[in-house]
Amino acid sequence: MTYPIGEAPPPNLRQPLRVELFFLTHSETGEPLAHAGALAVALAGAVIIDDLLRPIERLRLIGPQVIVVNPAVSGDPVADWAIRALGGFTAGQGLERQRSVGVRDAIRALAAHAYDRTTAGLYAGDLVRDVNRRRLGRGRPRYPPTDPANIARVRGRLCSVLTGYTHPDPQTDALGGLLRALDLASELYLDGSGLDLQGLLGQMTDRVDAASPAVRQILAATDDLIAETAVAVYRH
Repeated sequence: MTYPIGEAPPPNLRQPLRVELFFLTHSETGEPLAHAGALAVALAGAVIIDDLLRPIERLRLIGPQVIVVNPAVSGDPVADWAIRALGGFTAGQGLERQRSVGVRDAIRALAAHAYDRTTAGLYAGDLVRDVNRRRLGRGRPRYPPTDPANIARVRGRLCSVLTGYTHPDPQTDALGGLLRALDLASELYLDGSGLDLQGLLGQMTDRVDAASPAVRQILAATDDLIAETAVAVYRH
């Protein structure tokens, strides 16, 4: 179960997948641990998966197409932005309007602004600090967490599910799949454990396929687009 950005979650409630992914893909000083383009794609995939995991259906995958079936405001500004972007809705339009977009195109479209939207929501919710205004010169933006323990909490839950100590759930399994796509298994700090981390993360992705084929489809497309981003970076 997730809790809308903008308020502190009560005990035992999860933050959205995109927030958990952000924490695991940044250091305690706010430095991104992955290439900006790949991270943007991963966050875009996470935003879509967040909506697919909601109890009230707003997105539906039919074949290779993403369809917005419910554009009603949810109270989560990032999720509502994604629905507007994918559904083509503007103020005053009827709720019955539907628009479909290819899965890969949907992820690409959201990736253009996914990082900025995610960090804005985190900042509004007092989950990160914006230190960029105080920095001199150019460089990658940094958004350190207001509570560094949030990184450890997300990492701890993922590790617990990965190693079988905690019962799996679709959101944690999807998080494992995205971390695998970004090649950031080392950020789990389990390298000396003797575990086959890539294999275990792959098993998490397989569980997603059994529980929610739509989520698995987004994970697969996100993985492909991250790989394409890496190739483009290498060529340059």
